[in-house]
Formats: sequence, structure tokens, C-alpha cells
Amino acid sequence: MFISCQSIPLDSIKLSTDWNLHPWEFGVIPKDLQKSFALNGVIHPPLAIADSDKTFVIVSGARRIEFIRRSIGASQIDCMVIDKDAPPSFILNLVLADQSSAFELSLAEKARFIEIASRLLKKEEVAATFLGKLQLKKGRSTIPNLLDILRQDGKIIKEIHAGRIQERMVSEILSLPEEADRLALVQLFINLGMGNSKQKRFFNLIRDIAFRNGSSISSFLQKKEITEILDHKDMNIPQKIHHLGSLLQHEINPTSSLAEVAFAKQVNSLNLPENHSISHSPSFEKNDITLSITFKNFADCEQYLSQQKKAFIN
Repeated sequence: MFISCQSIPLDSIKLSTDWNLHPWEFGVIPKDLQKSFALNGVIHPPLAIADSDKTFVIVSGARRIEFIRRSIGASQIDCMVIDKDAPPSFILNLVLADQSSAFELSLAEKARFIEIASRLLKKEEVAATFLGKLQLKKGRSTIPNLLDILRQDGKIIKEIHAGRIQERMVSEILSLPEEADRLALVQLFINLGMGNSKQKRFFNLIRDIAFRNGSSISSFLQKKEITEILDHKDMNIPQKIHHLGSLLQHEINPTSSLAEVAFAKQVNSLNLPENHSISHSPSFEKNDITLSITFKNFADCEQYLSQQKKAFIN
């Protein structure tokens, strides 16, 4: 066996990011994890690897060690100690099992794991052994795309790690050649708290308008009419999103936007009952319109249809 449980002095442990899956948060204990430690203590022993007879390097569990140092004041800690001659694949499997035991790894953490594994194993072995365990597609571009995440600005990495940039949006953002454009879009998503569908919609609109105008995305988002919306003191977030969306939609398709305004005026002039609404065909491709009626329940709907049938018969 290459591992054993040992009680070792805290001051003999070297804190290192060599094996750490979230080095962008190294030394930080998130509030929810801090509460868990305070309530339940450290349930799982940290993993350390023997560096010599008297020193050890942390492999997994730096936060656990930091909590014990800060809060308990103990001089010793029970660790699962890995032999210094252990094969890299053995250590990598331990790291993966330990880190994913409590939470599913974020996309950024998966990228970091692949980066560590790629330093120790051949690319083919990394793909064959770990892509499936990480629930990642086994394609040629998977590993290069993951490693590209770690080359981004720290703000982008942290947003991907936190899940605030939706996973299917990551490749779209990383496809932009200019870092300033990637940062500008990520900052917009952060400021407006956009979810997946809105991120996708606004990304496409902004990218297409900037490209058509021969402008960078970062420069386009600095235009006065946009910053006036984003910096408006009296608008809440949903209002800012609505006004920005209308502005972008008008920019991308002025004719459609004017038609939308005219259609809304026509609908308003009808003074429809509260539970009635009228919608047009997508992009006004047809002249068809749809009248919708919302009923409280099926019985109300049934009663309404019965009355309409009688009216038709008469």
C-alpha cells in the first residue's frame, strides 16, 4: 500500500498549490465550508505526501488544515499520508475521490485537475483514465479547451468556477480573440446577474453588432447610450436588462423594432380585458396574430367555450 493514516505535526506540513484544484482561492475558506467545519469538525482527514522523514506536502485538504490552525490550535493532525514513491495515477485518483466526495467539481476545477494530470502522465493516458471520471466528452478538443480556461484572467476563472458563467457559454466567450472583450462581457453578466438564456441572447446581439460596426466588444459596451442604462441610479436590474435588450434589438434590426413599437400601440388601443393578450408572428414574418386568453382554471375555460358555441349557433 502507498498510503497510511498518521498523526503528524502541523508545522511539518508544507502548504503548496502543486496538487490544489482551486489555487485561485488558496488560503480562503468559503463561508458555507467554514460553517460546516464549525458545526461538524473536519470529517475527512487531509491528504499529504511524504517529502522527507520529517516534512510533508499537502495534496488535498489545505482548507481543513487552515481551519484547524486558526480555530482549534492543535499541534498535531491526522492525515492520510501518501508514500513519496506512489505512482502519479494513484495520487491523482485519491485527489479526485477526496475532492469530489462532498461537491461536484466545477468546470474550472476539472480543468485544473487535467492540467495537473497532464504534467505527470501522457495525454492519451489522461484522456483514457480521467475524462470519463470527470464526466467530460472524450474528444480531441476537450483537453485543449479545458486548459484554455486556466489561461484566462483570474476574474473569468472565478466566475466559471462559481458557475455564474454557464457551462455552454464558456466556449463562446473563450472563442473571442481579445481578452478585453471577454472581460467586458463577463463583467456585464456579473453586473446584471444574467442567467443562461440571457447570457446567450445578449452575447449574440453584442457580438454581432460590434462585428458589423467594425468595433471591439469592449469599445461598443462603452458607448454613451449603453453606459447610461447600466449606470442609471433609478433603474433596478430587470429594468436595465429590458432597456438594454430593447436598445440592442433596435440596433440589430431597426425595422423590426419600429414595427414592434407600432404593434404595441395598436394592441394598447384595443383596451383588451386583463386576461387577454395579442402576439405577432416571429419577426413579423407573417401577418398572422394570436389572441390568447388566460383562465383561472379548466372550468372557466369550459364555460367560456360553451358560451361561444351558443353565440355561434344563434
